[in-house]
Amino acid sequence: MNDLIHILKYKVISFLNINKFSSMSYKIRGIISSVIFILFGYGTFLFTKSTLAFLLEEAHIGLFLLHRFISMLLFVFFFSINAGNIVVAYSMIFKSNEVYHLMTRPIEYIKIFIFKMFESILYSSPTFLLLGGSILIGYGYYFQLGFEFYFVSIFLIFLPFVFTAAILGVILLLVLIQIAKKIGLKATIFVVMVIYLTSVYAFFKFTNPRQLVTEVMKYYPNLNFDFSFLDPFFSIYLPNYWFAESLHWFVKGNHSLALNYVLMILLAFAFVIFLSILAGLKLYHKSYLISLELKAQRDFERTKEKINSGFFSFGKKSLFESQTEVLLKKEFWQFFREPAQWFHLSVIVFLILIFVASISRVNLLQTLPFLQTVTYLIVFIFNSFLISSITLRFLYPIVSIEAEAFWKIKSSPVSIKRILLIKFLPVTLLTILIAELLNFFSHIPIRKLDVLMISSSVNILFVALSLSALNFGMGLYFVSFNEKNPVKVASSQGATISFLLNLVYLVFLIAILIFPVNEYFHRATQNLRLNYLPFVISSLMLFVVSLFLIFFFFKASEKKLKADY
Repeated sequence: MNDLIHILKYKVISFLNINKFSSMSYKIRGIISSVIFILFGYGTFLFTKSTLAFLLEEAHIGLFLLHRFISMLLFVFFFSINAGNIVVAYSMIFKSNEVYHLMTRPIEYIKIFIFKMFESILYSSPTFLLLGGSILIGYGYYFQLGFEFYFVSIFLIFLPFVFTAAILGVILLLVLIQIAKKIGLKATIFVVMVIYLTSVYAFFKFTNPRQLVTEVMKYYPNLNFDFSFLDPFFSIYLPNYWFAESLHWFVKGNHSLALNYVLMILLAFAFVIFLSILAGLKLYHKSYLISLELKAQRDFERTKEKINSGFFSFGKKSLFESQTEVLLKKEFWQFFREPAQWFHLSVIVFLILIFVASISRVNLLQTLPFLQTVTYLIVFIFNSFLISSITLRFLYPIVSIEAEAFWKIKSSPVSIKRILLIKFLPVTLLTILIAELLNFFSHIPIRKLDVLMISSSVNILFVALSLSALNFGMGLYFVSFNEKNPVKVASSQGATISFLLNLVYLVFLIAILIFPVNEYFHRATQNLRLNYLPFVISSLMLFVVSLFLIFFFFKASEKKLKADY
């Protein structure tokens, strides 16, 4: 225990000294970041209140359906934290320089494991904690729940729920490394993806939201009854169910039943902590040695690669001018030689394939224009969110991962503008391609080419350009050449602020698209002549915003790179 306290003590001292002796611009940046966090939290609070008011007072879905939808969202949330923490934990528990140092000290391996495990969880969770806390405060405020609800829901439900998902990810990581030694890293990643996607598919297959709504609506207007007999048999064993049910019974005033579900969450949390300690004792040191062995194998394979032959190799001439060619090839190989990069890319590709496979089932030909509008905007915003995830994950850290070697690039006889363009354009063009493909498949249910599809194709182009410029520019503003790991850079405080700005942009999208889309479906349903003007205005607004973001962030990035480091 003394070792852990000692490490933690100097972690805190290091953090305080960094802030104490940092420049005034760094402190101002910290203040601005804090203001953005506060504003985002307040915005989430207001959004939660208005959403609950709409669902219960306008849509009249009732308390049971509300909390079943919350349960479904929590299931996806749980899986997102779990999968994301596998990648973050691998970087922090096995690949960080601090771990390499601690392994040479007289410290028990289990203490290193416990410390780095919780550090990885705290490192990757600030956004989730801010988002979840704001939502729960908005939830409690809407239902006029007492102060004890806020304490219980945040500290005894939400935090244990998040930590349970994250710790399970760490345990799974230890097991996966053992498996990777036997069947290889790529095969292991493929198996994990199949398991995750199968689990998500099976969950929604058996819960069947559409059928659930149909069955509950048979009892209209008595929608606040307990319809738990409609739940699938396995749901009572899932943490997301316990979370949603505890909220449900708090609202209905049955605190004893709510606390039973709280107790189940706490017991599950305690159990996974115990399980993680056992896994750390049995597997951590073995997994650490295996990770070194796998890294050595990859390095050995790279030395055997024929760098003067093969696809896009340095030994082959291309159509590009020599400086451009070298920089493009450097970016290409720098990306694909980092396992975390192509692993995350594979995950995103799988998500896109799942989305494309399922989008044809979305019913955009309903009778109510408002429902058509809501469904369409949800799909469009989800497409935009995927674009946001791609650009935040791959464009934000693209300069920072140059690390200490950046001086070689900066001191080379290449203009800063060319360096920026070569880093920005390839990822942006790929993002635009993905965005247009997603948009095309999203319009399959409409089954016709008209102003809606053409307008959305133009709009999604501007969205891709805007989010690319935003995340690229924010990555330059918060650039850090002390960290080579792209996962850690994309999970930093600056990346969190960039993510919040992405969410603000998505809200802006909803605000400018809701009127033209609703107008379209209203006129289409009534067989009236379509009005193209709202689409033209919304597209022009997006065009102006994208131009501004590209110009502003590109100029700011160029100025930032010219500074001394």
